[in-house]
Amino acid sequence: MYSLLIVDDEIYAVNGIKAGLDWSVMGFSAVHEAYDRAMAQAIISTTPIDVMICDIEMPGSSGLDLLEWVNEQGYPIETIYLTCHSNFSYAQKALQLGSLNYLIKPVEFNELESIVMKALNNIAREQEATYAQKEYHKYLQLWETQKPLMIERFWQELLDYRNTPTESWMIGELESFDTKLSTDTRVFPILISVEQWHKEISTRDEEIMEYALRSAAKEIIMADDPGIVFQDRDGMIVILFYSSGDRMIQERIKSCDAFVDSCSNYFFSTVCCYLGKETEVRQLQTMYRALRYSEQNNVRRTHKVICYLEDPADPSGDFDALPDFFQWSELLELGGIEQVRDHVRECFVRLEQESNLRMNALHSFYHGMLQMVHYLLHKKKMVSPELQGGKLLEKDSVTRSLRELQAWAEQVLEQFAKALQSGQVDDSLIDKAKRYINEHLTEEVSREQIADHVFLNPGYLSRLFKKETGESLSDYILRERMKMAKNALTFSDEPISKVARSLGYNSLSYFGKMFKRFYQMSPQDYRKNPCEAEGNAP
Repeated sequence: MYSLLIVDDEIYAVNGIKAGLDWSVMGFSAVHEAYDRAMAQAIISTTPIDVMICDIEMPGSSGLDLLEWVNEQGYPIETIYLTCHSNFSYAQKALQLGSLNYLIKPVEFNELESIVMKALNNIAREQEATYAQKEYHKYLQLWETQKPLMIERFWQELLDYRNTPTESWMIGELESFDTKLSTDTRVFPILISVEQWHKEISTRDEEIMEYALRSAAKEIIMADDPGIVFQDRDGMIVILFYSSGDRMIQERIKSCDAFVDSCSNYFFSTVCCYLGKETEVRQLQTMYRALRYSEQNNVRRTHKVICYLEDPADPSGDFDALPDFFQWSELLELGGIEQVRDHVRECFVRLEQESNLRMNALHSFYHGMLQMVHYLLHKKKMVSPELQGGKLLEKDSVTRSLRELQAWAEQVLEQFAKALQSGQVDDSLIDKAKRYINEHLTEEVSREQIADHVFLNPGYLSRLFKKETGESLSDYILRERMKMAKNALTFSDEPISKVARSLGYNSLSYFGKMFKRFYQMSPQDYRKNPCEAEGNAP
């Protein structure tokens, strides 16, 4: 419904207009009256007015002055002028101020009705436009809020190496986000892996700390450069610089070194940074997979910044003759064993020609080759006794010369081929880790020891364990230890201090704190009333 204001210094004129039309039928719920500018301004200031019918000639101040004030105050009022004089200057001024029409008294009510209906149509259109604009801004604001999350999801989907993104999909996504990126844009990736937490933390605390690490990485490594810091779908921190700018690789290494030190000093963690090579967006998934491969198979270096294809044994040497084990693993996964055999022979021809070849290069080849086959055995869940505890693991005996190392490498490929043909399924990586944990619950077992047992990087093992079981390694170890503690407290009379020591806890108070965290009661209270704790265990 609308409201009308009639302004005229003649009361008869006001009453005539008020009575001349059925305003309620036209949609007006209120008709207000004013006899001068001041009275009109008071009404407009306190009451919403949609349409104003106003005389121009009034004592003291004209209707034109009133409309000028209305415009200055920003009131959206449709104005129709009435006057006794056909003065063009009045008409010109009224139209300049934005009045809807200019009528000469006495007014024909049919004509007035027509003009009022036109005013209402204008109001309706304005309201629709205002509503549409508000809705647009609402959704625009929502889009701007969600845009960072949508961009992050795009990168997660692009880097998901289980899927192969198409060029058209990448182009469509990048255009929709208005990021000024294209599939030709070159980006620089960095992968960050949390290798170890320096203190025992729960799964929830670990998630909070990972968020803190992402924030620190954005501040220390990315600084003011354009790009994004996010977590991939396996829990690793990924940094993408959208342009190389003027920063050299040495600067990136320096900032990553600072981040690694900050994590150790302030975030109770040991991390590794894996620096890739600048690559086009369309090729980013391949570069990312290479970095993931490097991280998963890095079992010797922690608290380091590692560049793509850098030899882990001696970063100061020249190792162009060493292979790209990631490419070899890609070939083996596709069944290209003969192709890899050819690459092995070519690699040793190059190594023979190296004038400054040293023992650490042979060790690097040994570890790289061994980690590659273990990575594939775990991935395909295959069994190979010779490669998983046999004589082929004796490093010192096979790295004494290039000839012996080459013979070993060909034996490794032969054993891998046999495992592939046998089709015998191995226990899952997580089952092996759980079995090792349960066998060593009474010892001070660390994440690094568990990772060494399954030949994988500690950070990768931790993420995989959490992904498949829903809890962190530390939470699982605690839960299994507390189960043993509960059984000991229930079925034996041993002192609580002895139970604690048998599970590797030298501090009785710390043991009590962990037990209470799991069962919401102290070991002493549990021994008194074990039934109550059964309902409290998570």
